[in-house]
Amino acid sequence: MSTPPQSPPSAPGPVSDAVNLRAVAPPGVAPGRIWRAGAGAAMDAGTAAELTGRHGIRTVIDLRSQDETDRHGGPAALLGHGVRWVRSPLTGYPRDIVHLARPTPGHYVRYYHAILMESSAGGAPALFADLAEAAGEPFLVCCHLGKDRTAVVTAALLALADVPDELIAADYAASGAALVPLVDRYAHKWRAHGWTRQDYLVHLGTPAVIMRTWLTELRQRHRSVRAALIRAGARPADLAALTTALTSRAHPGG
Repeated sequence: MSTPPQSPPSAPGPVSDAVNLRAVAPPGVAPGRIWRAGAGAAMDAGTAAELTGRHGIRTVIDLRSQDETDRHGGPAALLGHGVRWVRSPLTGYPRDIVHLARPTPGHYVRYYHAILMESSAGGAPALFADLAEAAGEPFLVCCHLGKDRTAVVTAALLALADVPDELIAADYAASGAALVPLVDRYAHKWRAHGWTRQDYLVHLGTPAVIMRTWLTELRQRHRSVRAALIRAGARPADLAALTTALTSRAHPGG
């Protein structure tokens, strides 16, 4: 019988209505270094002040497209506290893989392969260079809901730091727990697609099996997550710098 995944320890986080916001702090990763969230545009001023003042966030790595930032805005509250906004979009991959009423875990595994390996040329090299530059201090990664693109990037970072897959999958599963209670906030989304509320609950779910399966398949195809990132275009020097930064226990102010 398999044992249930452990919940990864998290650094204390702000109490906020910011979407899917949390620190990612499994053993082996510098506490408070990685944060993840849905797009920071909806963040209130108090949360932004706490993230920058108490937790030391200095950079937001935004994975959204230009169209998304035009429609929904940038992380205004964080920018008001001097945070650096780095737009490093992941775009161009096929999105129709999960544009079904009720996609299966298998659909999502294929979708995550596409996000990493089929994004527009130049996306992965630029992204991991941006991450390497930011990772010496606490930073936040975001996309629209902080669920899929953010999950792929966060999982890659944790894998570079040799975090066990079970803990990576447990962090992934936490997104569903955060997003499912917000399903009615997104009624316009499921109605626009002709889906039901129950259909959209499937889209908001993040079963740990999806992440475990994706990581397993990534290694089967490319030997390691690091090798997959290099195949996607990331520079080995940036990945080495990220590994060092994420596993260092020291950062300014800490």
